[in-house]
Amino acid sequence: MTQIYQYAVAALCIEAVIIFFYFQKRSLPTFQNIIFLIILSVVTLSTFSELGSTYMDDNLDSFSLNSVWVLECLYFTFNTTFGFLFAIYNFSAFDIYGKLNRKTIRIMQFSMFIPYFICLILIWLSFALKDYVTLVFTIDLASGYQRGNNLWFYILCITKAYYIILSFCVIASFHRLISKSKMQIMYFFLITISSTALIQFFNCGLFIESFGMSLVTLVYFFFIQKPEEMVDASTDTLNTPALMRMLRYNLAVERKFYCVAIYIDDTMFIANTFGIAKMNAFLTDAGNFLKQKFSYGNVFSRQQGCFCIILRDADEERLNEAISTLNSRFQRPWVCENVELKLYIRLCIIDCPKDAQTTEKVLDIVNMISIDERYRQSLVFANEIDLKYRHRTIYIEHCLRNGLTENRFDVFYQPIYSTAEKKLIGAEALIRLKDEQGIFISPEDFIPIAEKTGTILRIGEYVFESVCLNLSQIDLAEYGIKKIDINLSVAQCMQEILAEQILKIQSIYQIPSSIINLEITETAAAHTPEILLKNMQDLADAGFELSLDDYGSGYSNMNYMLSLPFKMIKIDKYIVWAAFTDKKAEKALAATIKMIKEIGMTVLAEGVETPEQAQWLTESGCDYLQGFYFSRPIPKKEFLAIMKKNNNTNPGDKTK
Repeated sequence: MTQIYQYAVAALCIEAVIIFFYFQKRSLPTFQNIIFLIILSVVTLSTFSELGSTYMDDNLDSFSLNSVWVLECLYFTFNTTFGFLFAIYNFSAFDIYGKLNRKTIRIMQFSMFIPYFICLILIWLSFALKDYVTLVFTIDLASGYQRGNNLWFYILCITKAYYIILSFCVIASFHRLISKSKMQIMYFFLITISSTALIQFFNCGLFIESFGMSLVTLVYFFFIQKPEEMVDASTDTLNTPALMRMLRYNLAVERKFYCVAIYIDDTMFIANTFGIAKMNAFLTDAGNFLKQKFSYGNVFSRQQGCFCIILRDADEERLNEAISTLNSRFQRPWVCENVELKLYIRLCIIDCPKDAQTTEKVLDIVNMISIDERYRQSLVFANEIDLKYRHRTIYIEHCLRNGLTENRFDVFYQPIYSTAEKKLIGAEALIRLKDEQGIFISPEDFIPIAEKTGTILRIGEYVFESVCLNLSQIDLAEYGIKKIDINLSVAQCMQEILAEQILKIQSIYQIPSSIINLEITETAAAHTPEILLKNMQDLADAGFELSLDDYGSGYSNMNYMLSLPFKMIKIDKYIVWAAFTDKKAEKALAATIKMIKEIGMTVLAEGVETPEQAQWLTESGCDYLQGFYFSRPIPKKEFLAIMKKNNNTNPGDKTK
């Protein structure tokens, strides 16, 4: 008896180990995980039913014959179900559904379901017709269990072999797209299941097939399943690979579902202001709320500040309830570790497969919402999105990613005019980006996208280093260059190492700090955490001039204008233009210039396009002028030519 039961007992031990570790890890409601849990249950029940039926068979006089029949039928049912489910699991785990078209998937599903149901009918007909005919097996008081050595029994065996061969052949056909380690696991599955099934076929008293099934399940659990790899560590929700797998499967089987994309604005500001740990804490709270409220769906973290909810089989009523729940909660502030913060969201509803038939299209729409400012703090349906604009945005994002490595960025210079010296004395450095065809992309288009994607940090560093390199290669006195303005983005200002990075680059190229004027936008200055204040003070102490850029564009505040070590205020071009179309705006601009001068700062007016504007601004006390009247932004070579000519010829008063 020990010889008969030892492999089944070993199988139970393996199954106990899997169950222990499975429930130690958080179970995720993905299709793959659900199938695996069912497989684990089936394997365990198969082993128990095999042990139970065998024990009862050895002690028939102690049990009713019908109970033995039922338990034996359950064993065959679980055993057959294992092969069927493992084929499905293999196709999901190896991402086969994402590699096949819908027609092929339907054919494959049909070819799997039909044999399975035939086997189930055959198994339970053996019980129903036990008094009349022997099908899969028979049990009687005289002989006990006897398998049917006939066509019906062999159909059951052939079906098991069919699922094994089908799994291997389909996966092997995509072996070039599957990792070597995963293919090795597939070989292990094939060899183990086949060999143990054959051994038990020829020696039915040796319960080694259950051992083989358990062993395969154990290996898959530790090397394929890996539920922790589907979790986003920062938010404790499912991650992007899990989202892609779920989308591929649901779209492949043409299952109707809604994908609700939720984008939380200003996550970069939260990270820079309160720290990454605090930002992750807020996002984790948001993720926990989503998981709690949408337990009937799946919650995924797409990227920083972006969540997706998959609502399967949901109607419009449930969708509207979901939208209402989201809007209601995010209208209230979030409190985390004694910090209260309101999170603003954008929502996009994607009706699948109606709005998007592929995983890539769904993700394109999700990405679009995250970077398109037109949808800020609003609800939009996927069918309302401008597809041409969306593709344009995605293309710009692509150009940004590859811009530095493919040398598509260039620094242009827009000259700055000194009203006191009556000549050009420098320029503002402005970044320019070319697409793959060499056509310039407007900064108004790519800068917001760069800020959203974080590319702006690398761009900012590139601009500063390019300016320093260019200045180090010329004689500044020969060209009459006294100042170069360089913009600092909000993201740069919030970096703790900003001052360190700038000083390091400056020391490499040996550029006098006094020649560099660093421009801080009002948006950045409006948020004055300790990091920004320290960066600005360190740079000022190192000799750099600091300017408040785009003054009057919407955040104007005397408090931060005075709290940071600014030496110059750059008045936004829209304020300048308004002054020449409206008398009240003209008086306001004149008063603003006077006020800035009285507190000891210099003034630069942007957007100067006519001689009348230049004359009036000069007479009103502006120290510097910048705009198309003097020059458009131009390449380095043209800028140096203009400056050299300007410095040698003394062009006189441009404003006259």
